[in-house]
Amino acid sequence: MEEEYNKIWEKKTNLDRPIVEKGSRIDVALKLLERGDRLLDIGCGDGTLGYYAKTKYKEVYGVDISEKAIDIARKRGIKTFKIDLNKETLPFPDNYFDAVTCLDVIEHIIDPRFLVKEIYRVLKKGEILIISTPNIRYWKHLFRLVILGRFPKTSDDEELWDGGHIHYFTFKDIEELLKKNGFEVIQKKGVFGRDFLKEFLSSGIVIKAVKI
Repeated sequence: MEEEYNKIWEKKTNLDRPIVEKGSRIDVALKLLERGDRLLDIGCGDGTLGYYAKTKYKEVYGVDISEKAIDIARKRGIKTFKIDLNKETLPFPDNYFDAVTCLDVIEHIIDPRFLVKEIYRVLKKGEILIISTPNIRYWKHLFRLVILGRFPKTSDDEELWDGGHIHYFTFKDIEELLKKNGFEVIQKKGVFGRDFLKEFLSSGIVIKAVKI
C-alpha cells in the first residue's frame, strides 16, 4: 500500500514553494483555521497545508503513510511521522493539539470511527477539527450513477482502485460520525465556492467541528 501512495506523491509533488488552488479543500481549511501552539495535519502529504499554516501555529506536525511525502514535508518545516492509520494509533499524548486537520483521508481508512476517536483523543477540549472528504452526493456523481449506470470516481489518481478510496460519504454521514464521537459541527463548507446547495453542487465536503 505504501508503495502505491509513494507513486502518487512522486507525480504530484513540486519541490518549489507549494501552490494552493483558490477554493480547494486546502484553501478552505486554511481559512477555517484559527491560531494556537500546535497543529496536527493527518495525511499531511508533501506538507502543503502545514507550510502555510506555520503562520498561525508555533509547531506543525504531520503524519502520513508515504515516506516520499513526509520527506518533502519535513524539508518544509513540518515535524513528520510515518504511520499507517489502518494499523497504528497516533504517536501523540492525549489532549496535545490545538487543532487537527484531516483532509481527504477518512475515505482511505478501513474503520473511520477509529480515526475520529484517535483525533478526539489527541485534540484538546474545546479545540477544532477540520475534516474533508469527497462528496458522493455531488450532482455529477449522481448523474454518472443514475443516468450512465456507472459508479462514480471520486479520485483522479490512477493508482489503486479510485485512488485507494474505500468509503464514500455525504455531508450528513460525516456530521453524524462526528457527533457520535464527541464533536459538535460548527461550520460546513463546499469547495470552489459551492456553498449554495453544497450537498449537491460541491464535489467536496469540508466540516469544522469542536471537541466537546
